[in-house]
Amino acid sequence: MYMTARFILILALGAWLCGACQQSEAPSPIDPTALIEALQSDPDTEEYAVYSALINNNFKGDITQVLIMDQTRIVNPGLLEQHLGDFQENTPLAPELVNSFKERNQQPHPIEPALDIELDYQLLSQEELDAFRPTDEASGWQLLYEKYPQSTGFIYLSRVGFNADFSQALVYYEVYHYDQPLYGGYLLMSKQDGRWVVENGFEWMT
Repeated sequence: MYMTARFILILALGAWLCGACQQSEAPSPIDPTALIEALQSDPDTEEYAVYSALINNNFKGDITQVLIMDQTRIVNPGLLEQHLGDFQENTPLAPELVNSFKERNQQPHPIEPALDIELDYQLLSQEELDAFRPTDEASGWQLLYEKYPQSTGFIYLSRVGFNADFSQALVYYEVYHYDQPLYGGYLLMSKQDGRWVVENGFEWMT
């Protein structure tokens, strides 16, 4: 998908350059700088930048450590699709952005310790998480907090979908706490002055 997108961008840049030679005074609707930046963008690198912006935006206050599952996961695909539909009722999403998100989330994917966030963070494997549930929910959470006393729970992240020029990103997350509501949702993020910022979101809570 991204090779196709890059090929289209290369053609667009070539067309702009030819047009600029022939009509040097005519205004151009194409920003060559944005095209060059898009061609240089790497989806894996941008993905970690999106993760970092998401966590910095959502985990503030007295929280000093965040636990992040070391594999991306879509817990309930049917519910995810429903939430995506609810999100799109008020926030139009480009089809290429939605398709990219769905394509990249067909399989779990490892998350590496490559985040640039303000908090201390720890990657948590599913096996380690399962070991904290020996008998019941309460004792499992107690064991988790004994090992990670600064944390308040853990977070699952999806893979990130991008549009063709890497100016928008779509990501899904879920946050689990013991004594607080479970919540999560979609975030539509845009790249502004080289940084990812939250443009809009759809959040659910139990």
